Amino acid sequence: MRNVVKGILIILAILAIVLPLASSNPDGLEATMEKVGLEEKPIYHAPLDYGETWGQGMIAGIIGITLAFVIGYGMAKLAKGA
Repeated sequence: MRNVVKGILIILAILAIVLPLASSNPDGLEATMEKVGLEEKPIYHAPLDYGETWGQGMIAGIIGITLAFVIGYGMAKLAKGA
């Protein structure tokens, strides 16, 4: 379990370093939609936003990493027990 905690801390440190370097420019699909005048009509709206600031993005990243780990760990335990 000690290695798992170390791994999560390393992931969070990398997230803290890389997150500010993420581009705020739209990706290829969004840029193409803007060029041709299409408007995005999402079917599903996410309950949380990524945030506008570095801190909000970091919190969203921590929540996402934690949820992914907990779900993956739980599924592995269930598979191992089955």
